[in-house]
Amino acid sequence: MERGIIVAFLQVKGGSGKSTLTQNLAVSFVHSNLKVKIIACDIRQRTCSKWVSRRNEYHSDKPKIFSSIQVDDLKNSVIEDSKNYDVVIIDVQGSDSKSLRTALLISDIVYIPFTPSQNDVEVIEELYGLLEDTQFQNNNRKTFYILNNCSVHYLDQSISDAELFFKDYTHILVPSQIRVYNRKVYKVASSEGLGVIEMNDLKSKIEMLNLKKEVESYV
Repeated sequence: MERGIIVAFLQVKGGSGKSTLTQNLAVSFVHSNLKVKIIACDIRQRTCSKWVSRRNEYHSDKPKIFSSIQVDDLKNSVIEDSKNYDVVIIDVQGSDSKSLRTALLISDIVYIPFTPSQNDVEVIEELYGLLEDTQFQNNNRKTFYILNNCSVHYLDQSISDAELFFKDYTHILVPSQIRVYNRKVYKVASSEGLGVIEMNDLKSKIEMLNLKKEVESYV
């Protein structure tokens, strides 16, 4: 590939953990000596941009991650950045927007995070038509659903219930092999401008390094 990988995290609703996944995937890649840029599409909350600012201010010893905010001209910005960066990660705001539709058209890999609850997974019905239409226009795109903020309780059935629900959508959505669990370390790392692979929590490190491997396996 003559350009960098373009990865997007998107949803039509907030609270799915897009920004946390974006931050941690970026850190996982930058520790492999790759040049990484995050493009944030939410000009109001600016979650990833603020995280990058904290990282650059307080952790100058850590590998640098670049970022910008882009809403109006996402396509041209991402395509241009992909010529200069090994990995470009788009953090799309949680709504049906022009940025979301553009990300579906230009990304190599798309992750749609869902909390494994009935109210959350049913949002796929809002996305279904968009995914189908844009897959035809971007036929090389891999589109995954990823279960995020999963319960760590071994008796919890929400993961298996969600996976059963998504079986009706496997022609348009590939199940990610990675499950991301509800661990305090994700919030702590984000507040400090770090990624979990830079913290002392082995389970979360494994989750994010495996997510990186999954992305690499489809490039």
